[in-house]
Amino acid sequence: MTHLPSYPSHDNDTIAAIATPSGSGAIGIIRISGPKTYSIISKLWNNDFPESFETGKVLLGQMIHLESKNILDQVLALPFRSPRSYTGEDLLEIHAHGNPFLLNEILSQICRAGARLAKPGEFTKRAFWNGKLDLIQAESGAELISSTNERSAKMAEKYLQGQLSEIIKKMRNDLIVLRAQMEAMIDFPEDEDVQGLYYEEISDRLNRIEVRIKALLSTYEEGRRMREGIRVAIVGKPNVGKSSLFNALLQENRAIVHSTPGTTRDLIEECLDLEGLMVRFIDTAGIRDIDESVESEGIRRAQEKLKAADLVLAVFDTNHPFDEQDKKILSLLPQNSLSIFNKSDLDKKNNIQLVDPIFISAKTGEGIDSLKRKIIDYFNTTKSSSTEGLVLINIRHRVALERALKSLEKVQRSSVEKLSLEFLVSDLNILTDELGEITGEITNDEILGEIFSNFCIGK
Repeated sequence: MTHLPSYPSHDNDTIAAIATPSGSGAIGIIRISGPKTYSIISKLWNNDFPESFETGKVLLGQMIHLESKNILDQVLALPFRSPRSYTGEDLLEIHAHGNPFLLNEILSQICRAGARLAKPGEFTKRAFWNGKLDLIQAESGAELISSTNERSAKMAEKYLQGQLSEIIKKMRNDLIVLRAQMEAMIDFPEDEDVQGLYYEEISDRLNRIEVRIKALLSTYEEGRRMREGIRVAIVGKPNVGKSSLFNALLQENRAIVHSTPGTTRDLIEECLDLEGLMVRFIDTAGIRDIDESVESEGIRRAQEKLKAADLVLAVFDTNHPFDEQDKKILSLLPQNSLSIFNKSDLDKKNNIQLVDPIFISAKTGEGIDSLKRKIIDYFNTTKSSSTEGLVLINIRHRVALERALKSLEKVQRSSVEKLSLEFLVSDLNILTDELGEITGEITNDEILGEIFSNFCIGK
């Protein structure tokens, strides 16, 4: 059971909301949670109402209008009795036909019978309040829903299972034990039964935790790519076939292809799933010296994307000799670049002297599959070393761990300088609180409000 933080308890209202996405569908689900759940449903249930709904039993019945008693819909009711429910309260799911008007009418009658509309994330917030989930697990539910690729979904599922929470709680518990031993030494300095701690041992135990925090922090960039997608910028001078390559990778005519230089004047982005890697390909304006204001703005944006990209595909023309513009582009390229020579179906006129050039024909498709494989292999071999298979995907967790690391380093310095244990204990209090904020063992209504406000209603 999660240790609940000390902040005001939530109200005892019974809440209700539609839990399925807006729009028509075969089935729509309405969630109800709170102490009056079953008394409310009894007023709207046309069939013989059981005195006690039991968890695990599904009931077929009819929902009726509170006043006219007209039948609204034939539904299934899935009861979950406290504490064996998602929220830890009495909870009921109504599975009705997925007509938006019908669902809203049923929800309206439920509210008229004594419930109120749930706020964003309020079901999950109650699950947290009632110790069913810690804060990391609560956030991971939203991460799982919003995941756009297989890898981010699998990582969110690991969070939901509590794997990251276990690591954070273990570090925090180790620090609490260390702090308790220090406090005992302060309170009972002459007591032989109190285990003595030398500063070297304190530093060693702090070092082990520091290594784990740094290992987690080192995975954030991989987690960011996993969650938001890998940014792959396609750059080169005009008419080398950047837009043609962009279309060939996506296998659709997304970007305009024309022989006139400067056709692409703004950025075009599209995502592609490459064996679980979500890749955001960015077609950029051709880089060249130009005075025309619109095209020059496109070139400026292209150079910005080049700097921010996780990988750069630098496209050159196999059918034309290397010139000053090509050399300028080469001088701009970061280390994370692949050199692509397009138009390999034409005569080779470029005196290529680059290392590991990749030859393709965006027109015929030659080499495109090989290029995709190189992109996949690049990120499979350069990804950071994760901690027990976990990577950080949440910016809040990263910021909190960075704060915790600074606090830990302060305790370390105090230990090295052999300051009084009182100073170390005071700093350890701050450090354990910062780790506790990640899991929600230490938190407040303001933090919770900010987190859960980003959830959808019905979650």
